Amino acid sequence: MNYFELFQIPVSLNLDTAQLAVRYRELQREFHPDNVAAQSDAIKLEAMQQSVEINSAYNTLKAPLTRAEYILVLQGIDLRHEQQTVKDTAFLMEQLEWREELDDLQHQPDEAAITGFLVRVKQYYQRYFLSLEQQIASAQYHEAAETLRKLKFVQKMKDELDKLEESLFDL
Repeated sequence: MNYFELFQIPVSLNLDTAQLAVRYRELQREFHPDNVAAQSDAIKLEAMQQSVEINSAYNTLKAPLTRAEYILVLQGIDLRHEQQTVKDTAFLMEQLEWREELDDLQHQPDEAAITGFLVRVKQYYQRYFLSLEQQIASAQYHEAAETLRKLKFVQKMKDELDKLEESLFDL
């Protein structure tokens, strides 16, 4: 089942998440297992499976990186379980430098330095995401896969910085 078809929306990295949520609620109402509570076990099981599929589709499409990953799956490129990593050595070296900077900040927290680092990481994220949008829109799926791999690295760093920043405020 194609998740975009299920939600009756075009295959696109850019989508209206509010429209997606509305369609999700409509589908959940339509296929909710309670609607068939008086039916046979087979019909109940089918309704439960449909509900699970709707939830899975929604969770996949609501987040930009999982949506991009799914678009690539539709094109025969499955990154979800791959062991391949980014091949760009300059990017990998930069990631090592970021790791060192994060490690330093974890040992000697500095709110201004964390905020500045987070701003830089968010700028990288935006730049790579824009590239990903352009690559998917122009059907450059193998290039999009490489960009998505980079975005996952950047997202992980952003998440770790967010967590570090939050820990400073919890003190």
